[in-house]
Amino acid sequence: MEFHHHGYESDDPRIRPAAGAGKERPAEIPAEVDVLIVGAGPAAMLLAAQLSRFPELTVRIVERRNGRLEIGQADGIQARSVETFQAFGFAERIIAEAYRITETAFWKPDPTNPTHIARATRTPDDANGLSEFPHLVVNQARVLDYFAEAAAHAPGRIVPDWGVEFVDLDIAEEGSHPVTATLRHVAGPQTGSTLTVRAKYVVGGDGARSQVRTSIGRRLQGDSAFHAWGVLDVLANTDFPDVRTKSAIQSHDGGNILLIPREGGHLFRLYVDLGEVAEDNNGAVRATPTDEIIARANAILHPYSVDVKSIAWHSVYEV
Repeated sequence: MEFHHHGYESDDPRIRPAAGAGKERPAEIPAEVDVLIVGAGPAAMLLAAQLSRFPELTVRIVERRNGRLEIGQADGIQARSVETFQAFGFAERIIAEAYRITETAFWKPDPTNPTHIARATRTPDDANGLSEFPHLVVNQARVLDYFAEAAAHAPGRIVPDWGVEFVDLDIAEEGSHPVTATLRHVAGPQTGSTLTVRAKYVVGGDGARSQVRTSIGRRLQGDSAFHAWGVLDVLANTDFPDVRTKSAIQSHDGGNILLIPREGGHLFRLYVDLGEVAEDNNGAVRATPTDEIIARANAILHPYSVDVKSIAWHSVYEV
């Protein structure tokens, strides 16, 4: 009963009155803040939505993009993440626009003709009842929109400062705001100008190649498999029978595809196995043409085929 613990309310209960730092929030980034969040990805926007419930804190979030994300990258949402959405009050709305994953079809080489693939089995997505919520596929941009709405509607009225990138930071031994961050405007009328912000805390939500992590002398831990995947969101004609079911496909020559239907009922995503890459590849595999990825997909899908009519988004990942 979080919305109505003060009794009947006739206004939208999701919009709380501004308070504290949320009142007369300055357009310009102040010289001193309690928390500076760098980046506007899922972790950063979740934190902004949470901290906006504590208006006694002065919080700013900076993002080098000039505006909201329009096309996502990591669009799969685990059921336990939807529980987090419920805590912020938008689970039902995002479920309504998402694709629900209820089962997975597994395809392997046909034992009677290994050059063809055949469906081996289908398994429920959540056979053990892990969560009351479903596993979803939805544009990451929509997830960010909902967290941004939660942050903007909470008493702290936190909204991102677009077109501002993080440059570096220094940490003092003492003082109430020991972290001094250097920022740079990369969009708008102040493009090229820098500013410094003193903060009690700086949070790096700026992704896998985090500049915040570099600034504090840390590096990403973990090994690379030196394996590449081509990823396509496509509108296509296909005779593959499980095109509207999440499918893990293994071909006779070791190539693999993960097929995931997209929300809206028309697009589907293909994660296409491009094989191993040399350690000294230096990212050259990321320039793999989409025609090559599609040809590889058709070789794995044999005897089925996919005739791609339009590509909404694509990328090449190295893992």
